[in-house]
Amino acid sequence: MMNLITRRNLLKAILSIPILGTLAMAVSPFMRFLKPTIKPFNYMQGPDLPESLEPVMFDLSLFPNAFDFQSFNFIQANKEFTALGRQINKIPGFVVKLPNGDFAVYSRICPHLGCVFNFVKDPEEVAKGYNFKPDGPVFACPCHLSVFDIQHDGKVVSGPAPRPPRKFYYKVENNKLVISDLESGGVA
Repeated sequence: MMNLITRRNLLKAILSIPILGTLAMAVSPFMRFLKPTIKPFNYMQGPDLPESLEPVMFDLSLFPNAFDFQSFNFIQANKEFTALGRQINKIPGFVVKLPNGDFAVYSRICPHLGCVFNFVKDPEEVAKGYNFKPDGPVFACPCHLSVFDIQHDGKVVSGPAPRPPRKFYYKVENNKLVISDLESGGVA
C-alpha cells in the first residue's frame, strides 16, 4: 500500500512547526527561571558550587603542643544572579592541633542557627557556661549551648545542633598547613 500525503496531514505538519518552535523557544527562559546562573541553551551545566579564592596557610611552628589553635577567615565566592555574578563570603574557622598530631579544621559557624562558636580548652569553664562537662577541649556555641567534641570528628555532645560543623579540607606540605576548601552545605 502506498503512503499518500493527504492535504489534511500536510496542513497538520505545517501547523505543528510554529507550535514546536514556540515550545523550543520557551525551554531556555524556563530553565533560566529555575536556575538563574545557567547560560542560554547550556542545560548540562554543572551545579553552582562555591569556589575558594585563596588558600589559608599556617606555618607548623605555630602548633608546637596539643590543642594549640589559630583562628582564620576563609574567603569563598558563591555564584549569584546579580550584576557582579558572585558574592564574596568570609567564613571564620579554627585550626586545632590534636594530641595524635592531626589537625581539626572546622568552620566556626554553628550548624544550629549560624552563630559563631568558640574553642574552649578548660572543661570546667564549659561545665559552668554550657551545662555540660566534657573530657577535654571542645568547640562551644554561646547562643544555644551546643558543644562539639573535636577529638571525635566534631560530634555534637550537647545542645540543639543537628550535626557537626562543616570541615575544611587541608593538607600539610613544605612545613605548612594549607587550607584549600570547605565542605559543601549550609548552616542547617
